Amino acid sequence: MRAIGLVVTAGLALSACTGSPEDPEASASSVDDPTPVVSASPSPTEPAKPERPEAMNRKDAEGAAAAAEYFIELYPYVMATGDVEEFEAMSHRACGFCADALEQAARIQDSAWVYTGGESSLSVSQTYLRDGVTGILPIDVEISQQSSRIVDRGGEEIYSVDSKAFDRRVEMGRKGGEWVVVTIAPVPKADQ
Repeated sequence: MRAIGLVVTAGLALSACTGSPEDPEASASSVDDPTPVVSASPSPTEPAKPERPEAMNRKDAEGAAAAAEYFIELYPYVMATGDVEEFEAMSHRACGFCADALEQAARIQDSAWVYTGGESSLSVSQTYLRDGVTGILPIDVEISQQSSRIVDRGGEEIYSVDSKAFDRRVEMGRKGGEWVVVTIAPVPKADQ
């Protein structure tokens, strides 16, 4: 079975895990009531959609970096909710990472699995000049991702991954006046 976490051919994994604690009042039983209170198992909380940064409106390296950060922050939201509209709009057709993530989000939703966790953040380590021919603006980043988990309808764990941090090169382009992710891949060894 193909790994459920976000995997790029070079091994980029973006996935996560959260859960909500049980209601403390639901598990307490009353002294006057001899009938034990049965608490329902906690349902995972749906992550909030990250806020789109104003800096994404810029057409320079700062705008590209803001868009890359926003895209990475969208990942756990997309996996947990199946709301792929904005993620898909920011995905260039050449982006294998993007296509894999969209496919996995659809599979999670179609199977009624539950994805939790995966809060992701990105810090920029280096930006490069925009390529004059392609218009692509490369950015080297460090991505930090919290642990994640996928369970099936019965609560059985299908997939989990521990928290991790890894370096990647994100190549950003412009399409229809908006930033799109062209590639997310390991930083070339010559540039490290």
